[in-house]
Amino acid sequence: MSRAFTSEEYEQKDVQIVAPVKKETTPDEELVFRYSSGRNVNDPALAYEIGVNFMDGSNGFFQDRDLAVRWLDRAVRYGHDVAMVTLADLFLKDTKTNGYRKPAKLLKMAADRGNAAAIARLDMEHIDSPTSRRTYEAYRFNAELGDPKAMRLLAEGFERGDFGKDKYRAAAVWYTKAFKHGDDDAAKRALALHYKKKVELTPEEIGFLRSKGE
Repeated sequence: MSRAFTSEEYEQKDVQIVAPVKKETTPDEELVFRYSSGRNVNDPALAYEIGVNFMDGSNGFFQDRDLAVRWLDRAVRYGHDVAMVTLADLFLKDTKTNGYRKPAKLLKMAADRGNAAAIARLDMEHIDSPTSRRTYEAYRFNAELGDPKAMRLLAEGFERGDFGKDKYRAAAVWYTKAFKHGDDDAAKRALALHYKKKVELTPEEIGFLRSKGE
């Protein structure tokens, strides 16, 4: 049976006593600790405030997008609807990286909790101008959420030239998505673009659209 060494035996055997390593705090942890002032870090309002501080570089915080996303996401997971809208807007600043689906889902979550700003952003019934960014985003958000009507409206907008470059290719893509979600007439619109030589569809795309589109 093993036994504990006495202090004399430690000295005789020259056994090294290693002190526990002190955990170093990172700069962001120190900021959070000072700002929290004893508040529970699981408080969604606090998580939201910290996220905004990192996003804006305010209240003595340094600006850091990744930390902003981390803290805003924490607030979102605790059900903070304003954090959902804020995080959606942060993602929308770089749609090439983040796309539109993440922001759309966040806005839907906020709207389901009664957030007025999110409800307005998703509203397709009160459109101010067919060519505005607000219109495009309302259609795009709802399309990303699986609404075939929004997909159709988005496709028609691209076909008219309301929403920027490569309009016919984008129109064909959204007509095809609308068709996949149950809008049979959308297949005819996509095929019409091909036959009018507005866009070149692949044989596979044509075969798929013809399955019900003609």
